[in-house]
Amino acid sequence: MNDAMRPAGRFLAGLALCALAVLAFWDVPRSGPTASDDLTYERAVLEGRIGAFSAELAAGSGRFHHYLHVGLTSLAYRMDSPPLRRAVALAGFLGVIIALAALAARLSRRPELGVLVAALALGLYQDNWHHNILTAYPLVFDSGMLCLLLAAYALARRAETGRARWLVVANLALFLAFCHFEAFVAYVPILAGLVWLTTQGGARERARALVPAFAVLPAYAAVYLGYRLAHPSQYAGNALDLTSPAAILKTAWAYSLPALPLGGFAFNLEYVNRFPQFSKAYVLSFGQYLSELAANLSLLAPAWVALGLLAGGLTTYCLDRAVRARVPWLTWLLCAFAVVCPNALIALSPKYQEPAASGLAWYVTTTFSFYAVAVLLALAALALAGRLPDKSRRVVAALLGLAVGLAALVNASVNASVRDSKIAAGARWRVAALACQSRLIAGLPEGARLVAPDLFTAVNTELVGPDYWPAYFRAQAGRGLIVASGLGEADPAKTPVYLLRRLSGPLDRDTALVLARVTALGPAPADPYAAAPDAPTLLAGQAVVAMDAANRFYDLVFRDASGWRVAPLAVGGGRYSRTDIAGDGLLPASMARVAAHSLATGEAAPVFLRFGPGFSAPERSVTGDVVWAGDTAELALVNNTSEVARVTLAATAAAPAPVTVAWGGALMPDGATIDCSALVTPLSLPLTLPPGRHVLLFRALPPTGAEKTLGPHQRPARPVIPRALTPFFLDRSPSSPRTDDAPNRLPSKKSIMAACSSFSLFWHTPCSIPWQETRRNPKQLYIPGDTPC
Repeated sequence: MNDAMRPAGRFLAGLALCALAVLAFWDVPRSGPTASDDLTYERAVLEGRIGAFSAELAAGSGRFHHYLHVGLTSLAYRMDSPPLRRAVALAGFLGVIIALAALAARLSRRPELGVLVAALALGLYQDNWHHNILTAYPLVFDSGMLCLLLAAYALARRAETGRARWLVVANLALFLAFCHFEAFVAYVPILAGLVWLTTQGGARERARALVPAFAVLPAYAAVYLGYRLAHPSQYAGNALDLTSPAAILKTAWAYSLPALPLGGFAFNLEYVNRFPQFSKAYVLSFGQYLSELAANLSLLAPAWVALGLLAGGLTTYCLDRAVRARVPWLTWLLCAFAVVCPNALIALSPKYQEPAASGLAWYVTTTFSFYAVAVLLALAALALAGRLPDKSRRVVAALLGLAVGLAALVNASVNASVRDSKIAAGARWRVAALACQSRLIAGLPEGARLVAPDLFTAVNTELVGPDYWPAYFRAQAGRGLIVASGLGEADPAKTPVYLLRRLSGPLDRDTALVLARVTALGPAPADPYAAAPDAPTLLAGQAVVAMDAANRFYDLVFRDASGWRVAPLAVGGGRYSRTDIAGDGLLPASMARVAAHSLATGEAAPVFLRFGPGFSAPERSVTGDVVWAGDTAELALVNNTSEVARVTLAATAAAPAPVTVAWGGALMPDGATIDCSALVTPLSLPLTLPPGRHVLLFRALPPTGAEKTLGPHQRPARPVIPRALTPFFLDRSPSSPRTDDAPNRLPSKKSIMAACSSFSLFWHTPCSIPWQETRRNPKQLYIPGDTPC
């Protein structure tokens, strides 16, 4: 008995295969829909007519398997969570690989064959968009393949035990597999070869065993042909073209060829360039892709390297333990036939012959061919290694392991680009889910028009029909809305019109959106490359920005009648954060979310505040920007005008423990003390500010020795952004003098201003203040001297 058959070896190999599966498919649940068919099925589920839809589809195509096909697909779409749907589909896919590896190990009585089949299937699987059963058609094809593998197992057990019940199981499993997809009928010769190889006796006994093994075939043929006669097919895929045997063979081979390792790279070239992982040049060929990979080794993801090491290591491990064994010639023939046979039926149809004219095509059946390729490669590698002496076998095992590891690494990098494209496709559904879960859609009036161009922008083929999103929002939010990609003929003055836009990037882990009520129409944009260059610009008076991450720090850049503005987005407040925006002529289409403080401020205000010695560098907290000080600190007020300004310093002092704060400086010759005995204490300090720079001193009495005693907070957690924003609130007192040439005006409309909506001043002892408490009574810091914001 070799090492691979020992319990410890099997356990370690199992752990390695689990790690390989995690590395290969860990991000699949984030993928979005990748087939328009799936969206049609989901809409039927949302509208509660999946039964009628199945009957209509089956009768129209003349294929009764659609009852089971659509029924299984609809099971996944009864789950409200898209990641859970993907996880269920992924479980079915992994179940097929496990069952295939277990069956190969049992039939060959070589556990290393099963381990190697699983390692090759996991490490070399090619993700793509073309009828990909990993992210489309959940449960259908994988469950059909599982039925087929169950039939193969039952036939093998029948040969071992001679019990008739295994024949019953095999025939039932076969019938269910055929009901999933008629292409599984092409596997009958492979199952017949399995019966021939496992049955004891001569040719007559083996031929006699074939009859009960496939007793269900006449029954299936009668049902299938009877249904086709009763329901003439209107489906183009059912048409047959048998005039050119060469075209049929070429088509079958064209759909089988991409199943070879990295054979489908041409299908993924688009996504390698649209969602590059490491390349810095536009890739036009597989050779160029390899050269880019070699030139950017430092940019390779650790997960790809780990996947390659595991796949190569398992290959070396299995081949190093290979033993010499005779493989019947019929086995080789059946494995080779299994690569091509899934594509035999579709090769008869002109619909599938046309894409194959280029010599390369992909369909669901290509994945079935890939399973056979994994078995064939594993069997060939073990047969080769088993014929070699020990030293030569170790060298060959190492070389083949290296080849598999490198192929798995390259394949993982390509799959990463494809998976990013699928995650980007799911951004539309993440926005729609956030709009429903944050209760924003629930606040819209019944019958309102929701202009949501982002919901109709597809990455590839996941196109939605005009009735999909209305059905989605009615099911998820209980609102009957008219959802469209544009304004159409709607008049915002007569019909409630809302605009929904995605602010987050398509690959961002958190999702952000803006929802605004359209109040007016502006001129068409000047950009001729705009999605709708002749459509009027949608303007709003108010907007709401929502995020599903309440601990992210962003700013919002947008434009209104006063020009470009920058406002901080709220954080905290539970699972979702919400920021209300108000302004004159808001342009929601101009809104963009950027990293906090990533844009420079505009023109300097004529009167402003600065934190001096004793204060720390600014920090961002859930209540806004904060700077901290210990027992003493200096606050500078600068009046850059030539006139005296009257200012009011307003804040809220929070003190979990009683503390007395002394204020002083040239502006306050008599000084002042504030008794912060309550949890929150309102503060208001009127000052007369001559031209120049003036310093206020803050001191805790008695000194506490704390590193953080003073904390001026920038804003409350959920601000209402006013019409115009400046770096600080600048407000001219009515008694403050003014001259026509005084530079007391708002910054230029052309400048982009970093802004805040208020400041809150907090005193506290070394313990931190819970942010919920700091929101009790936030006050603005007003420095008179300019137009109020």
